Amino acid sequence: MNGMRGMRGMTCFGVALWLGLCACGEVSTEEGEREGLPGAHGMSVSPLGDGDLYDEAVVVDFQLSFTKKEWKRFLESRKKGRKEYVHCSFSFGGQSFPDAACRSKGGEEVWPDELKPQFMIKFNHWNKKGRFLGLRRINLEANPYTAAPVRDRLGMWLMREVGLEAPRVNNARLFLNGSYLGLYQNIEVIDKEFLEDHFANPEGNLYEDGYELKTNEEENDQERLWALEDLIFEEPLKGDHSRFYAKLPEMLDVHQVLLLMAAETVLPTPDNFSNGSTNFYYYDDPDTGRFVVLPWDLDDIIGEFAPPDADIFEYWGGSIGNDPNHLRLLMNQHPLWRKEFVDQLVAIRDGAYARLPERTALYCEQIREHVARDRKTYYSLEEFDEDCADIQQRIRDRIDWLREELGR
Repeated sequence: MNGMRGMRGMTCFGVALWLGLCACGEVSTEEGEREGLPGAHGMSVSPLGDGDLYDEAVVVDFQLSFTKKEWKRFLESRKKGRKEYVHCSFSFGGQSFPDAACRSKGGEEVWPDELKPQFMIKFNHWNKKGRFLGLRRINLEANPYTAAPVRDRLGMWLMREVGLEAPRVNNARLFLNGSYLGLYQNIEVIDKEFLEDHFANPEGNLYEDGYELKTNEEENDQERLWALEDLIFEEPLKGDHSRFYAKLPEMLDVHQVLLLMAAETVLPTPDNFSNGSTNFYYYDDPDTGRFVVLPWDLDDIIGEFAPPDADIFEYWGGSIGNDPNHLRLLMNQHPLWRKEFVDQLVAIRDGAYARLPERTALYCEQIREHVARDRKTYYSLEEFDEDCADIQQRIRDRIDWLREELGR
């Protein structure tokens, strides 16, 4: 919302320094092969042109470099199932950060299924003031269980399109020590810089997974979160909720939460806020004195765990088996809030969601040639095409089912 967004989205000056950027010494392809370095066996691909870090009109190029010692540490931490940072070098658009910190991300249980690691790249790990283009971290995801790496892009586009504060996402080609490792989703991190971009007052508490304090850690004043949780979870599902309905809007932005739940329901999602999962952030906005919910981790939308006939009011992820969202069950019982939720659902269905098949085709066409060059994937190009088509069909099926179910 302020001028910081312009700085973080600035266009860089060209891609000219892709090799030899690591100040601590890079690993050659031959050395990488001996060390089992992913990407070392891959083809060398000429970097693309300039682009903003989160520009959706292009596929951006990132370069990571490791010394042999640090790459060995990285592999050892993965083998032990630990998310430990090691030294690495990062570059984008002709600019470099020679001593970043890299670790594996995602659930440790999926690491054995990954042909290419997912990366969290941190610029303030060794030096708390470290930033790259104003950012503290870059988050590179590659879900090993879906053929088309576009679901986070689609989900967050929908969230932003309907008026919610949500991360920007594009696709990035990652080069590891000069060789093309593969294609990733580059998902904007929700942190203090995100708050500065999206809120007039970014000084409030931010909670990852709805409970883990990520800002103002030194003050560690979480009384307001505990009060909100007490209000929600001490309220029984049956009985007179008049006191609860009067108190909740003082602490939670009810209209924002209804909009977010409607957007997640339309998609649908399987393991997010509306499904009873912890894949979301709370932000305690000091200007309003109320909590808002920020969407996160939409990699499993519109797929096996999020079928077109997912229940409108109570879908807890099917076989994922989330505990029901207690807050949602309470809000469902408020006649005016229930009506507002359904009205928002219909507006999203007939608005942004109706444009999502076209958006899917656009993204898939944009990245198809890069998927074809990605040797670190279990999926063929044919399977990628099939997944792209399946996403579009599932969206159309969801629209039809919602119309039939709602009668409008």
